[in-house]
Amino acid sequence: MGITTLPLSTHGCDIVDRLGKKVHLKGVNWWGMNGSQIPYSDDHAKGINTHSMPFGLHVQHLDTIINSIVMAGFNSVRLPFSNQMLHDTIIMRADWCGPNVHLLGKTPLEVLDIVVKAITEKGIFVLLNNHSTTTHWCCNYDFNGLWYGKNDTYSQTTKDWISDWEMLAQRYASNEYVIGADLRNEVRPMRMRRLPLPINPKWGGGGKNDWHKAATQAGNTIHKVAPHWLIVVEGINAQVMGLSQLRFPHLKPVNRKPIVLNIPQKLVYEVHNYSFSWVRANLLFKRRQIRYIDLSSEDRFNSYWKNWGFLLNPSALEGVPVLLGEFGCSAIGQEAEAWLSDLTRFVHDHNMGFFWWTLEEELDNLGSYGIMNSNLNQINLIEDWRGKYLIPLLSPIPNP
Repeated sequence: MGITTLPLSTHGCDIVDRLGKKVHLKGVNWWGMNGSQIPYSDDHAKGINTHSMPFGLHVQHLDTIINSIVMAGFNSVRLPFSNQMLHDTIIMRADWCGPNVHLLGKTPLEVLDIVVKAITEKGIFVLLNNHSTTTHWCCNYDFNGLWYGKNDTYSQTTKDWISDWEMLAQRYASNEYVIGADLRNEVRPMRMRRLPLPINPKWGGGGKNDWHKAATQAGNTIHKVAPHWLIVVEGINAQVMGLSQLRFPHLKPVNRKPIVLNIPQKLVYEVHNYSFSWVRANLLFKRRQIRYIDLSSEDRFNSYWKNWGFLLNPSALEGVPVLLGEFGCSAIGQEAEAWLSDLTRFVHDHNMGFFWWTLEEELDNLGSYGIMNSNLNQINLIEDWRGKYLIPLLSPIPNP
């Protein structure tokens, strides 16, 4: 992936290395450390328990999986984890580790150490992502919508959440290929513990639910330990309005109130987009629900620009990089093809960094969004219609 002089910073809409050379993050998510002990639904990831390890280590050796990432042309891995996993004292058993006998007897946090070291030794960047509080498949109406919360599985405060990030920064600050912290995945309404009522996040205004405030505090705390890290902040994925109406602010609130960190040129914003992502939704009236797959190409591009693309305007004096942290679809059918074509075109035209969801999520399931074969030893997008759109993104983009 060429010579990159670390650490990374930002310059306008670009991520750059220490010498000012543009760095284009071309990544894949490797889910599993966030876990799925509690699946999203009965028919999604049913029966899968990753035991707080990256998915696939029960089948294939860690180094083989990482080599396939390198050979496919990715230069970075977004590594989701749960806060519960960081404190879990279970130790890995033989039937969980498959050929990875070096993981036997390790705690999930010790496994994270080994995985991060193995990935970065191959020259691949790691972006740590706090995916959830509990070891829980994301992202339903659950107890993981906010960065704090009480539930019957694992509870934490904002202070606990920031403390976990501080611990991880101390743990990996000396590994220059760990490039930063993706502070929290898809901030959205959180379900109350006893009543099925929502607690909405907000952007600004202070208080317990102020995501702008919490993200700023976390970023500044991390920078006291790892001042070279990029701080990646997602917008507000959704809010409940009234009894049933949903709104999707994404990064629009940045217009009126941007994040400002104590250390400049380290802030990156992040968005997620899927064909099934809602543009408009009323939970009581399905006919009023519009998803990205339903839009025309013109309306899709307009929505991308309105929700987050405006930050990528090269004429903006204070532009900020925006990563596409998650996007993906299965190889079954091609209903999502127009959506994937439009989104990858937008990513290419604006030179956005990206992370495909996911490396693999369920073996021998054609509905999986994964891109590996069933032996987990190769990524072969040439045999997959999705490769028509993903492979060009992995090709080198010349620096002007």
